[in-house]
Amino acid sequence: MSRILLLANLNCDHVLSLSEPLVAGARLQYVDQGRRLGGGAANTGIGLVWAGHEVTIASRIGLDEAGDWLLEQAAGYGLDCSHVERFGGETGELLILVDSTGERTILRRPRRPDLPGDLPVEGVDCLYVNYPGTAITGYMRQMLGKSFVVAQYPKGGQARRPCHVLVASRSDLGEVSDPWLHARQLAGDQLEWLVLTEGKAGAVAIHGEEQIRVAARPVSVVDTTGAGDAFAGGLIHGLARCMAIQDALQCAVDWGAFAVASESSIPSTALKNWLKQPH
Repeated sequence: MSRILLLANLNCDHVLSLSEPLVAGARLQYVDQGRRLGGGAANTGIGLVWAGHEVTIASRIGLDEAGDWLLEQAAGYGLDCSHVERFGGETGELLILVDSTGERTILRRPRRPDLPGDLPVEGVDCLYVNYPGTAITGYMRQMLGKSFVVAQYPKGGQARRPCHVLVASRSDLGEVSDPWLHARQLAGDQLEWLVLTEGKAGAVAIHGEEQIRVAARPVSVVDTTGAGDAFAGGLIHGLARCMAIQDALQCAVDWGAFAVASESSIPSTALKNWLKQPH
């Protein structure tokens, strides 16, 4: 068991299932699926709890009914919410549009990426950062010598993310000609791996000229919401178990496959049952 701190959003997802793919000018029918627990903190953390880790989330939510609901839901899954900070305002909902192919579009109100206060600096084996803005950089740098740091690629590809492993989708990098060099510029010289998800092509881990690939598992896509978060959870689990990078990458791909095959943001019980089996 590892002590894992997730600095990520805890969200109230409101899901609308669309009858067709979303295109400009279309008139679509939808089914309101109501609200569900989501955000990187839950989508990544719940699988890690099921895998036997001690998972603490650090996030900010409002002092309202939605915030109360989020805390109750997250705690019910075994997530330690002692570092979830409440602020005097609305938590708000994320509007998630899921089309007939399982692809999702996320709409959210602008929100300042303020950090929760009193972030722990001891007793953390692995820190995972999936949080916007630049305010987190100093804390990440402080934690590099105290824990293993994994981070999601920052939106826009500009903010520094001091870490040992940087996770991105291939589409995040756009026209970047040298992904490893670009990742080192964001993460620093201590970067060990850049991990890229490539959708149906699987995933690749890069260190300099070395590339290690793992194929995707064939699954029927139902809803891609939370798939990247689940992938990160599987990767963190593998690394926390001291797996070789190829085995950790396979673990990440497996967890992501369970995510896209279920109608939820958080991991499905199929992953929970699979984790109980010997592998």
